[in-house]
Amino acid sequence: MDCPRCKTHLENKTIIERNGQIEIETCLTCEGLWFDKGELNLLENISEPVLFEWRMLCSKYDQLTPLNCPSCEDHPMMKKAEHPRDAHVIIDYCETCEGTWLDGGELEAIQKESWPIAIYNLLKKL
Repeated sequence: MDCPRCKTHLENKTIIERNGQIEIETCLTCEGLWFDKGELNLLENISEPVLFEWRMLCSKYDQLTPLNCPSCEDHPMMKKAEHPRDAHVIIDYCETCEGTWLDGGELEAIQKESWPIAIYNLLKKL
C-alpha cells in the first residue's frame, strides 16, 4: 500500500496501548498514518495532559488537498472532516473501507491537551 500524500510505500508499525496492540501503516517520508476500520477509535480517546500544547500539523492547504484511499482497489477520493477533539485536525476517511488517514502530527494533536483544558474537560464530565 502506498502513501496517499507522497506516494511512497507504507511500512507496518505496531502501537502498544492499554488494551493490546494495533498494527497500522505509516509513511516514513511524511509521517502520515493509515488506520483500518475501527483502529483509530482505540487510540483517539487517549488523552495526554501537557503543560503547553504545541501542534506540528501540515499546512491548511495540505490538509485540504484531496487524497485517494490507499487501501481500496479503485482508490476512491476520501472525505474530509474536522476531528471532534481538535478542530485544527482535518482527517481523511474512506466511506468504502472506513479507513482513516492522519497526516504527520495529527494523532499527537488529538491525544494531547493542555492542563487547563484537561481539567476543564474532567470537571465538565463530573
